[in-house]
Amino acid sequence: MRNFLKYPLLLLCLSAYVSPVSGQAILALLFGKNIKNDNLTLGIHVALQPANLTNTPGADFHTGISFGAYTNVKLSDNWTLSNYFIFKSPRGATSIPQAYQIQPDVPIAADAKLTRKLTYMEISPLMRYSLTTGLSVAAGPQFAIRTVAKEIYELTLPDGGEETLIYHLRDKYALIDVDVAADVQYAFLKGQGIRLNLRFSQGLVNIYKDEIPLNAKNYYFQFGVGIPIATGSTKNKIK
Repeated sequence: MRNFLKYPLLLLCLSAYVSPVSGQAILALLFGKNIKNDNLTLGIHVALQPANLTNTPGADFHTGISFGAYTNVKLSDNWTLSNYFIFKSPRGATSIPQAYQIQPDVPIAADAKLTRKLTYMEISPLMRYSLTTGLSVAAGPQFAIRTVAKEIYELTLPDGGEETLIYHLRDKYALIDVDVAADVQYAFLKGQGIRLNLRFSQGLVNIYKDEIPLNAKNYYFQFGVGIPIATGSTKNKIK
């Protein structure tokens, strides 16, 4: 019953997110230079993302590249709704101890390095407060859909060669992840230029399905760069 309820909840969240303002923002990503709205800015977001799992002692950060898009909708002089749609959000962990493996009877498990590679699509509607023209802070929820779940076993052989076993285990992981996130951002050119982000995200739900006897949550740090796409209004401002 719990799993059945997750899907209507996800649809409700997505429906709320795709409001008229957000719909305009999505159109702006497609027709950037033709959109003229002084309260709307948009761009591409790329980030280095070290991720790990709670309740997994001994695991190390697994680092990947996150990428997607952002739109900022100005609500007042100090408040902005920062919407992030991330097409690829790498999560998981590496160097996971054998006690936390999911796939049974892996022939090289005892001596191999285990990486839990999880990838999500992610929506983050964050409320942003401007401290100065360029410096701001933001916080809010994140809703993610898992697209990839792999267990990767890597072993260095005595002769120096490498052996790698990959197991696709999407049926072992929950489809939906819900998080909270906060970031600090600095935007150059009086808030209209490239944006540097430092973000932290903490998962709120167990990443495994109920039948898996483990409980862990995603968390990650993100060192991001936002590259603005000039619209008709932002071109005039930069000039």
